[in-house]
Amino acid sequence: MDYYSVLGVGKDASADEIKKAYRELALKFHPDRNKDKSAEEKFKEINAAYAVLGDPDKKRQYDTLGSEQFGQRYSSEDIFRNTDFESMFKDMGIDINFGFPGFGDIFGFSGQRQRRGEVGRDVLYGLEITLEDAAKGTTKEIRIKHVKRCESCGGSGAERGYKVSVCGVCRGSGYVNIIRNSMLGRIQTVAQCENCGGAGKIPERKCRSCSGKGGVVAYDNAKVDIPHGITDGMRLRLSGLGDYGRDGTGDIYLEIHVAKHKIFERDGDDLLVSVGVPFYDAILGGEITVPTLDGNKKVTIEPGTQPNSRLVIRGSGIKTFRSNSSGDEIVTVKVEIPKSLSDSEKELIGRFKELKDGRGFKRKFGLI
Repeated sequence: MDYYSVLGVGKDASADEIKKAYRELALKFHPDRNKDKSAEEKFKEINAAYAVLGDPDKKRQYDTLGSEQFGQRYSSEDIFRNTDFESMFKDMGIDINFGFPGFGDIFGFSGQRQRRGEVGRDVLYGLEITLEDAAKGTTKEIRIKHVKRCESCGGSGAERGYKVSVCGVCRGSGYVNIIRNSMLGRIQTVAQCENCGGAGKIPERKCRSCSGKGGVVAYDNAKVDIPHGITDGMRLRLSGLGDYGRDGTGDIYLEIHVAKHKIFERDGDDLLVSVGVPFYDAILGGEITVPTLDGNKKVTIEPGTQPNSRLVIRGSGIKTFRSNSSGDEIVTVKVEIPKSLSDSEKELIGRFKELKDGRGFKRKFGLI
């Protein structure tokens, strides 16, 4: 589900814009105000969208993973955890019960849930590369900080020789029901069990190396293959290198930043470059030297080349992402006019001018 589309906002929307869009839609599709059969389902979608996009951490994970992977990794309980809908509804004058048997129903989940797999956290890193690396591809070694499985307890969190027991508070589900009365009515919510931290199990004695967490912070080196044609802002997924979890390790997402080049600009797979050409070469034509990613190259220009003319060097651009084709290099000719001339140079240009306006012909035959 595309939560941005649900709320009708763009990915660059501010927190205030997201909140405003949510309030307007919540009032519009409130089940007690909108009797359409589809209003209830739409209301659930709106609440889910705000629960994610209205929380900076959840929004960052959603933007990193994308809609599909986020839905696979996070349950409804995860999505709605720590979202203060009660205050939001109170400000809007909305009854929080909506005529449903339980608070969780308006969000599409009930109060009874089995423990969700404790998957490790994904980690986002940034990596700056050169334009040359982006064009041709390269291999980089990065230093990563992540949580690895504790070798002392094998990830169980229990000291060696001690057992892991089912949590007596949540009975292994990892979640507890919280029921309370408020001025808005009887409210039932589902929250992570504080006793076991959502794991559903508790070690008889916590491992001294990891303090019962099952994982320890570690630093490692990882080699990353950067594919040719990658663009600024693209993210590469390094599977299984994120934080350890008892039910699976998270991933690392590597966001690529392509450094600005001192000569070239990038336009898709094409390279743009400006080359200065002396005015006499522009007039007479000839060979000029053009920089490329593979070194300097000789290019012929036609006589009478005009300022800002463009030359195209086919296939000298950036190799297309996941393809064997390449873009072009587009050369803009910048005709250079000298700021100062010697007396002999001035005389030569003066004679040229006379020839162009016909004065030389008239002087030769005594007409002036």
